[in-house]
Amino acid sequence: MLKKATPLALALLVAAGVGAATARAADPVATAQATIQKLVTDATTLHSTVLADAQKISADVQSLQGSTDRATVRTTLTADAQKIKADRDQLWPTVQADWAQLKTDLQAVKTSKTGKGQLKPLLQQANAQLAQERDAVKTALQSAHQAAQALRDSLKQAAGSGSHKGSGTKTTPTTTTP
Repeated sequence: MLKKATPLALALLVAAGVGAATARAADPVATAQATIQKLVTDATTLHSTVLADAQKISADVQSLQGSTDRATVRTTLTADAQKIKADRDQLWPTVQADWAQLKTDLQAVKTSKTGKGQLKPLLQQANAQLAQERDAVKTALQSAHQAAQALRDSLKQAAGSGSHKGSGTKTTPTTTTP
């Protein structure tokens, strides 16, 4: 008898689980909550990846300080810039799709007139977290850009100190008039 009851109990549990999943799918608030979480996860992945790429640029610039080999500097920094672009191009569409889905989900919540006030704190928390991550990425990219600019300037100065041709200063003869 116990052997027959076990498959029946298992079938009931599976049916209850499917019913709960269906109920969650029909609940626009639960759907919106899941979309918010997916958006935060995907955006955090994007931010973390671009932040790591920006930090790599800064590290590469640091290691290239004092270098006079323009080709090596250009190759290294070009590869770093292409890596940021490739990572962003790969990850950004997912974040955009998440935003579009969230807009649709929020409209469904509004239409259903359920869950009033449940999503606002989640949205505020997600927005604050993502804003902090964006700021960190922006700061890292600005630092990398400034470091790369300083490296370019040092290369120009090194080239200019070797000869007077690229020094950037012109002297004009002065004439005196009586």
